[in-house]
Amino acid sequence: MLSCCSPAGDTGVAAEETYAPAHIRELAQTDYEAAMKLTTDGLRSGQLSAFTANELRANLTYQYTEDYSSAANYMRKALEQEEARAPGFRSELLYHLATILRNARDYTELLAACTEGKECAHRAGKLFEEYSFDFMAGNGLHDLGEEASLEMMQTAVSKASAIARTESEYGHLLYFSTQYINCLIGEKDYKAALAACASFEGNIGQMENLFPEANHSYIDRFRFYLDVDRAICSSYLGEPEAASKALESALTREYAGTTGGKIRVVDYYAAAGAPDKILALYQGDLPFTGSDTISRDYRFRIARLKEAYANAGIPEKAREYQEIYDTLSKKIEAKEQAEGTKVNAAEYNTQSYRLKLDDTTKVLKRNQRLILALIIVFVLAVAVLLLITLRKARQHSKETRALEKSLGSIRRQVSIIAEKELQKDVPEGREKQQPASLKGLIEGQELYLNKNLNRQSATALLGKTEYEIDKMLDEIAPGISFPDYIKSLRIRHALELLGQNPDIPIAELADRSGFYTLRTFQRSFLAITGKTPSDYAQYLKENK
Repeated sequence: MLSCCSPAGDTGVAAEETYAPAHIRELAQTDYEAAMKLTTDGLRSGQLSAFTANELRANLTYQYTEDYSSAANYMRKALEQEEARAPGFRSELLYHLATILRNARDYTELLAACTEGKECAHRAGKLFEEYSFDFMAGNGLHDLGEEASLEMMQTAVSKASAIARTESEYGHLLYFSTQYINCLIGEKDYKAALAACASFEGNIGQMENLFPEANHSYIDRFRFYLDVDRAICSSYLGEPEAASKALESALTREYAGTTGGKIRVVDYYAAAGAPDKILALYQGDLPFTGSDTISRDYRFRIARLKEAYANAGIPEKAREYQEIYDTLSKKIEAKEQAEGTKVNAAEYNTQSYRLKLDDTTKVLKRNQRLILALIIVFVLAVAVLLLITLRKARQHSKETRALEKSLGSIRRQVSIIAEKELQKDVPEGREKQQPASLKGLIEGQELYLNKNLNRQSATALLGKTEYEIDKMLDEIAPGISFPDYIKSLRIRHALELLGQNPDIPIAELADRSGFYTLRTFQRSFLAITGKTPSDYAQYLKENK
């Protein structure tokens, strides 16, 4: 996380030592409420400026509570103050705000903060921070199922890696790498995740070499992440020896004994199909049946147990925890909706396109003089070439006609060769067929069940441009985007499978319907049918 200290020239220290930010931060370690009250008193008495007080409250609330909405509001108030106007310092505050907003799952505001933050970082000449905002935006978009998010994160990590110089920048780079690898594992692209692990290990080694005095526990934590990620990927790729070796290495790390370390070890046990290991780690923490606990932490544990039973080949237990998970998800959704924290899918989509548009606009503004000069040079060059051509045409009309005749002959020969090459691809005894329609290709051949199908691959199959694909789609499904069209076909297929067998496991149903992840399938199913897959299956059973 980027530093969020007070700007140069404003120490933020009260006249009395009692209201010094350092003292308040130290107090918060043992008594958060007392630290917040002291900050409020300092603001009311004038001992703390509005900026310092709100920046303090944002950091303390984020660090010691899960009230991310309040933490974000405090940071917004700090950003309204005069001290937060300098682009370089403002970009740091916006990065911290974006971090808070991601924890709050407020993706619309997250992308807005990334857009402004990247602009501020550019104005301040902080290129590494520009890539940091790109990564943060891509990470948020991945949470929302955007197809291009992984590429966006990978590009940001690659560019940030090439320019990282300071210890702080390397620290951020390691954090980005772990998040990117987690996303690849979530998408079940284990080979790509292992490849990313190799780059991750190189960056850790580079940081150790360049900064031998770097915090040992910090490096230990990232080496722990690296070991566990390799263990998970090797387990899913059917390499148990490599997985066990990586886990053994992870368990020797100091971080393995922390709460965060235990969570990552649970991830491995889920992948390895070891539910008994998970239950042993969580014994006494929370009951796993008959509980009214409504929290994402509790749901995480349910999900990992469900995954572990499924990977262990115990489907009846996996179904049991799937039902608990689905019920808990509905309760969490209702709670978040009541609290106003549920994501509005229509808003983030618009914001993501605005982010891309802003990037393009900034490039144009940044280089507008250069672009104008290039246009003038190009026009002058074309004019000079035209004059030379006309003069030569008048002086050498015969030579020109002969040249044109030769060029025409060459074009005809190239056309004949190209036609022959095209005919090689046509099976013997068959004539060339006209390209299939979008509906015939996608629905008739059930290509929507291909997990890798997207608009780009459809254009290649049809030999059409993306614009032409959009026009063809508008004829069969007006007002529907290509991803939504494919999702609707996949959900229709899922409904047919459920109609044939209501007892089909939800994970198998998602896989056979063309979805990469169970999470995307469940979200899409609920959005289209108004029911979760489990609820719909139960409805079918009751109405047979």
